[in-house]
Amino acid sequence: MTRLFLIPLVLCLFALTACKPHETWRQKLTLVVETPSGEVSGSAVVEVSGDMRMLLQIGNEIAYSVRGEATLVEVLPGRYLFALLGGSEERFYAAARDRFAGMKREEWLPRIPDQTEPVSLLPDQVPMLVTFDDVAKPETVREVNPDDLAATFGAGVEMKAVTLEITEEPVTEGRVEGVLGWLRPLWPNRLDGQRFGTIEAENRLANSLETGHFSTEIKK
Repeated sequence: MTRLFLIPLVLCLFALTACKPHETWRQKLTLVVETPSGEVSGSAVVEVSGDMRMLLQIGNEIAYSVRGEATLVEVLPGRYLFALLGGSEERFYAAARDRFAGMKREEWLPRIPDQTEPVSLLPDQVPMLVTFDDVAKPETVREVNPDDLAATFGAGVEMKAVTLEITEEPVTEGRVEGVLGWLRPLWPNRLDGQRFGTIEAENRLANSLETGHFSTEIKK
């Protein structure tokens, strides 16, 4: 390939990426849990940014970034439920897919910030839920089944609702770190203290999770 050919190719790629649409929105995830003492709830607002990338021979792809923290609920005194950040990028689109029927990505992406009606999440759309046997020890993390909270928290505890809505509220900060004081000292390691994930880890769940699943703002 000659240099004369490379120059227009690079210019073409630059022009395609430079013209990509950019959208930013804030979405609030709310968990409502029934307990023997009554309903408890928790919400968190995260900010999602999406950039449409026009790629030759590949088509349209979206580069996402997320800022915020996990949603937490104190289900019982000292017992917390966390909805992790993973999958935040297209969670609203997936849950409200009927609103965007037949649209291509470049069509539905600009419509996300304008949504005014909350959407209820189906069980398979709920973020990964976790708790800790000992909230002071990250290695005691345990996954929670959204359809069977009683198995983890005891009789009389069940998920009543999980909703997602587009909002102008500020991004939630500091709540998760206020409960999980070990987040910042642990970074950049996994919850089992290991630097990298491996299938040979003794505690596979703790080894698969890192501070970024709980907050995007945790750094040394």
